[in-house]
Amino acid sequence: MKNKYGVITETIDEMVTYFSRLYSEHDTNLQHYKAKLFEINVRLDELSRTQNVYALNTDYRKSVFSPISMEPEENEKEREIKKEMDSLQTERDSYEYKINEESIYLKGIDKRLKNLSASKTELTSLVMDYGKKEEEIRQKNQEIKEQNEKEIKRRDEKRKSNLEEASLKKHLKNILMLSTFDDTYYSTVLDKRVKKVIAENNRKLENVRGYIYSSPGRSKVLLDEVSSSQTSMIQLLDDQLSRLNYNFDDEMPLKEMLTKYIQDVKDKHPSIPIEVSIDDDMHKPGFDRYIVLKKLLNIFFDNIYKHSKAKLIKFSAKENDENYIFEIYDNGIGLKDNYMNNKEWYSGLNRAKELIFMIGGEMSIDGSKGTKISFKFKNE
Repeated sequence: MKNKYGVITETIDEMVTYFSRLYSEHDTNLQHYKAKLFEINVRLDELSRTQNVYALNTDYRKSVFSPISMEPEENEKEREIKKEMDSLQTERDSYEYKINEESIYLKGIDKRLKNLSASKTELTSLVMDYGKKEEEIRQKNQEIKEQNEKEIKRRDEKRKSNLEEASLKKHLKNILMLSTFDDTYYSTVLDKRVKKVIAENNRKLENVRGYIYSSPGRSKVLLDEVSSSQTSMIQLLDDQLSRLNYNFDDEMPLKEMLTKYIQDVKDKHPSIPIEVSIDDDMHKPGFDRYIVLKKLLNIFFDNIYKHSKAKLIKFSAKENDENYIFEIYDNGIGLKDNYMNNKEWYSGLNRAKELIFMIGGEMSIDGSKGTKISFKFKNE
């Protein structure tokens, strides 16, 4: 009986090892297909937005001599986008089918593993009935339990690792996309609103050179226009420098920085009072957390003044043994539960989410009665 028991359990163990390895292989395939599907959906979303841009530029015209509307013709770029979207949708269907197929297959393998484990347990009971020593049975059961626990733990760790890796890749991709968006934005501002204005002013100054004797009045008008545009351009540059935190002083004590920041926003928006509570003994965080905090404050207060229609703002900042804790409340129109679903990937709240991720912090938003934003990060 002992020899037969050993042969049977050895066979079961080999089958468990085989199906466990098979499970791991197919689980890896499943995660790969999910990652591919995520990439395809991101690309389809980008193409859809691009297609919408072209659709907005479509010229719907109607001849005054005919009641029949002239339908817009697809341009080459639209056809290319549509062709690529059709191809991606086909590929997406294929990956969705593969994901479903792998999920079913994994369920089948998992069921076999559970059946093998149950069979081994039943076999142990039978051996006990045939008089196997109690200590040997106990030890063998313990080995089985440990083996199963190790296998389950290994599979759980594998799933957790795959999820964490997928989440990390998503965050990194979003951060890269936001960085690229900002680069494009600032490049566009410099090209269209600075370089173009300088070129136009140079042209006007050349005209002044020609009119200065023959038409002094006209020269004065042109010089006034140049002066006005230069003043506007300086204001624009100051705004962009502020967005880039050009004048940020990372040596300033944290309470002083927060107090000054709140006073600046009060001065810009005097009609909305701000109730402030800041701990006296707040240590200055490291540079990375300091600059992220400034960016977060810019995002949240900018959203309040642009969208909330609030009449009152409350701001608090404190530090405990482990964390800096901040809370910003406004009594405005609040947010719906699914507010993030309707936000563009480059929106302020999506930026805030990635900034919090970069410093390992936490953020929560309650938009039921006004909007309360709470965030914290470690004081490292």
